[in-house]
Amino acid sequence: MRHHRLTPSRTPSAEASRASPSGYVPSSELIEAAQLRRLASTVLSKSPEDLAALAETNPMLVWEWLDAFRKERLAAQAEARYWSAAVAALATATPEAVRVAAE
Repeated sequence: MRHHRLTPSRTPSAEASRASPSGYVPSSELIEAAQLRRLASTVLSKSPEDLAALAETNPMLVWEWLDAFRKERLAAQAEARYWSAAVAALATATPEAVRVAAE
């Protein structure tokens, strides 16, 4: 199994709050996110035995990957909450509710 060393400092989701008003995210961070996504895909395609062998031979690398995946998951969850709040705001904004609030 090929070992990838990747320690992302920011994810695109986390970077969204730091992006310019136009939504621009630097290409280096997009590349980093693509590499992390590819790494996750590779990890998911490996057998439990392969992953156990990797954890035994290079536990620090596995720890780095776990940390990177956790950060990505937290950023994705925060982004999902953001979109859920926007959906909820629109779902509760019926014309009648807007009229009542305006009165």
